[in-house]
Amino acid sequence: MKILNFGSLNIDMVYDVDNFVRPGETISSLKMEKFAGGKGLNQSIALSKAGADVYHAGMIGNDGEFLKKILKESNVDTTYLKSVDGPSGHAIIQVDKNGQNCILLYSGSNSMINEEFVDNVLENFDKGDLILLQNEISCLAYIIDKAHEKGLTIAL
Repeated sequence: MKILNFGSLNIDMVYDVDNFVRPGETISSLKMEKFAGGKGLNQSIALSKAGADVYHAGMIGNDGEFLKKILKESNVDTTYLKSVDGPSGHAIIQVDKNGQNCILLYSGSNSMINEEFVDNVLENFDKGDLILLQNEISCLAYIIDKAHEKGLTIAL
């Protein structure tokens, strides 16, 4: 059984703030950190750390090469990771002094997944393989239909 994670990859920009920005307000952050993120990327790394062989399918933009590098360093197979012209997915995350957060998400390359790409990836997987999905990529209904047709076990 192979595990295919067809999932998002984001660049997370995390800002520590005393309070969340309000309409019309400009505030300074106390700190800013940049992380690799996205539910898909995080799940692929977690699966790999748990000992699973996992393939990650998705799209990164011009600014996302470090996302691919982190997956590879985590022993995730990136054969089905495609680079596209444009920005990767981004998240702007505010974390307040109480540990609460609010997140602004820009889908970027995660929204560029199309039927042709899905078909090309899925031709390498068969009945009994597992496909893991999240709600952060385009073409989700199509992926589910095609994975079901092929007999893949679907986890959403």
